[in-house]
Amino acid sequence: MQPAWLPRFRAGIGVAVAVSAVLGLVLAWGTIAVTLMVLWLALGVFLVWASRFEHTGTTLDADAITVVEGRRPRRLTREDILDLRTDEPDGLPWRVVAVLRDGQTVPLLGVPPTELERLRRWHSGA
Repeated sequence: MQPAWLPRFRAGIGVAVAVSAVLGLVLAWGTIAVTLMVLWLALGVFLVWASRFEHTGTTLDADAITVVEGRRPRRLTREDILDLRTDEPDGLPWRVVAVLRDGQTVPLLGVPPTELERLRRWHSGA
């Protein structure tokens, strides 16, 4: 899982890129330079915009698992979850997913496969 400061850091880089692009536009004289500065400005704006949606992760509480994807938290109780398993597309487990009672699978963001046994103990109530 990414550190909590990383989205703010990326947003800061985006602001720095946007400010440097505005300065470049002021100082640019040629068509190519102006075009490059506009693209640089677009990159800075994108970095700031995208950093708003990077608050992802999974927290385990006593009664529920909360999965935050972007700005949408999803709370999964023990009753909602049918099974917890690893997702193995190439035979190697790389993430944990919760299989819900309705058949949907929800990836538990930031949870390594080594935590599967602990989650299964939580799910069984032990």
